Amino acid sequence: MQLKPSEIKSRPVYAPLAPQIDAGRHWLVLEGAAMDEALLSGLAAAFAPVADRLQVWSVGVLTEALSLGQVTALADLAALQTTLADQGLLRVSDRLFVQGSEPFVWSVFLAARQLGLAESQIQLAHAGSARRRVWCTHCHGFTEGVSTSTVACAGCGRELLVRDHFSRRHGAFMGVMVDAEVPGERPVREEVFP
Repeated sequence: MQLKPSEIKSRPVYAPLAPQIDAGRHWLVLEGAAMDEALLSGLAAAFAPVADRLQVWSVGVLTEALSLGQVTALADLAALQTTLADQGLLRVSDRLFVQGSEPFVWSVFLAARQLGLAESQIQLAHAGSARRRVWCTHCHGFTEGVSTSTVACAGCGRELLVRDHFSRRHGAFMGVMVDAEVPGERPVREEVFP
């Protein structure tokens, strides 16, 4: 699923993943549940020129095979973080490529930044569900898997309006109390992020 461009400047724009031929090691991290045969076929073609420098990890099971050799399956994001830390990702020439849902790619992005990778060393691409991770501006908690225009905050219980404004620092969309300006006035909840 390709996300539509937004007029909100903070909203991430994703391009297809493409290796950097002059770079060193290439790590490709895929969210297994978000991948299909067409995406995997495109990735195999794109990364073929750097196959000798490529390590592929799948968080969750890939339903289709990737014709780039060995794919290491990892149980969850915690296992990926441990694996990335063990790889010594601190070389300037290394590159990390991540494809999956927005909450997934931004979780990997934030973990890689904590390990010392520069933003310029990381490429993100969206695949799969458009469900959002929402950061509450009131209690600073996160609500996962949001598919509606408003949602009850998992932290404080406030009804939040899911904004299109994206926080790269939190890897999430902003949620603000729906009736902050006019108490009791709430919009109808709609399914908008399948």
